[in-house]
Amino acid sequence: VVREYLARRGLTATLAAMDAEKPRTASSLSSRAAVVAGLKLAKLVKRNKERVNAAPLGSLLEILCEALIVNERPINVDVVPFAAGASAPRIAGAVAALAHANVGNDEGEDWLPLARPERPAAAAAAAQPPEPGPGGGSWGRSELGAADERSRRAAALSGTLLVEEDLEAESDLAVGYVSVAPRPQALSSGALPPGVHLRELGTSTAAGLSELFHGRPNAEWMASWVRQGFSWCEVPQLPFGLRQHRGGTCGVIAAVQALLLKELLAASPPVDPLAASHAQRERALVKALAGALWRCAEAAAEAKGARRVCAYLVLFPNRMALPTPRELGREASVAELEGYAQLEQAVAAKLGELQRADGAGVIAFAYSAALSAGGAEGVRAHMDATGLCSSTLLGAHGYCTQELVNLVATGKATSNVFDGDKELDEMVMRGMGRQAPVGLLSLFERYGHVVVGERLKSPECSVWITFMESHYTVVFAREQPPAHAPFDLWYYDMLAHQDYVIRLTVDPGRPAPARVEGELVPPLDDTLHTKWAGAHIDWNGVEKLL
Repeated sequence: VVREYLARRGLTATLAAMDAEKPRTASSLSSRAAVVAGLKLAKLVKRNKERVNAAPLGSLLEILCEALIVNERPINVDVVPFAAGASAPRIAGAVAALAHANVGNDEGEDWLPLARPERPAAAAAAAQPPEPGPGGGSWGRSELGAADERSRRAAALSGTLLVEEDLEAESDLAVGYVSVAPRPQALSSGALPPGVHLRELGTSTAAGLSELFHGRPNAEWMASWVRQGFSWCEVPQLPFGLRQHRGGTCGVIAAVQALLLKELLAASPPVDPLAASHAQRERALVKALAGALWRCAEAAAEAKGARRVCAYLVLFPNRMALPTPRELGREASVAELEGYAQLEQAVAAKLGELQRADGAGVIAFAYSAALSAGGAEGVRAHMDATGLCSSTLLGAHGYCTQELVNLVATGKATSNVFDGDKELDEMVMRGMGRQAPVGLLSLFERYGHVVVGERLKSPECSVWITFMESHYTVVFAREQPPAHAPFDLWYYDMLAHQDYVIRLTVDPGRPAPARVEGELVPPLDDTLHTKWAGAHIDWNGVEKLL
């Protein structure tokens, strides 16, 4: 990459000095196409060519730096197998295939000579009318425009992207925007309930969702989101547990995990989460996902004063692989579902796709929740009305905001966890309007930074999302905890690869031991004390999580 930069910048003396200090070997790459293939940069290079408001960047190093600055994070250079070894034949074969493919002079040229071929002028794109979001109007483009677009994409996908797919690394650190040839433009609706049809999401709706989640249109999702579905941890002792692969998605997964536990405990007869069968947990997951979307839809209808309740289910092509931001509007599909029974059937039909560990099921569900809640406008109606800026559903480092957690858990993207709304200098701070289906406990309350209201501390079911150290987890009780007698809580962390049961015994009638200065106290103890103040907590022989 550095040599290519020096060559393209004409820094021949520096390049010669580098060659003297670090001589090339038989395994060195001298073709730009080989580097593009090895680092899986075809999409970024193609996007660089299509820049409209600025001249294309001249080198791969500059393209990489720009991608990292905007958090695209396309590769993990520590795991790219360029060194000679077991992976070398596969890389060499793919590089050779790419070098002979019709990828254009820009990727196929050798670094020397440095002459850059003239770039043909790009054809002007046909203007597309904006598609309104949920609530009426046309969602998609004309059939003729869609057919032309499919033809153009089929031609574009016939060369380089085949090699890109062949080079797809197994590491989940690689960018997850998958391009394969050919890729269907929409999923078949054959498995959906009768009368339910899929429609294009639409470019304007996709841009609005991007603004809602990221604060800007056509934003890239981080790899930790792109490759995350609602998959099981598959630990026999924890049959109820979902598995989070990397940081960032914990808010959504913890909320769904809590709702799943609620469905198990509220079943008739109740199902012990620690002894749930595969069929029971799958059924509970369907009801948790469908119930969350229906609460969002009910909140949207209530806000509009409408009698009709309608939920939406977003689906991605290629078995839930997330399209690139600019392709999302025309490649993602959405199902409009009237009635809870129809919604539950649709979620059950597509559950396998939402669960794929290497798919984007969590993003599809988050988009579904936002659309069901009334789209960007409907979601923001429940956020703080400060007049200063628009809140987003994702914060720094791709972490979930409290608004996103509340949207999934309660159906409304309220910005706070106290009861009711509060006014401060003509600003409205929105909190919980009613008792929540599942609760929330926060370590920040122990520090005096927030106040969690009783509508979250005392939810409909004895399941709580716990927020500690920038991470969401869950605790639950099999039965409603008594006010003064000891009871058991079970703790589960989706991200920690937990493979054993953590059972805590909380005794409200027995005071916690006095703390010694400098003693390390588990954050979970402090978090539980925000509801059961001063109670004795026994970890029952399990090593405490400090």
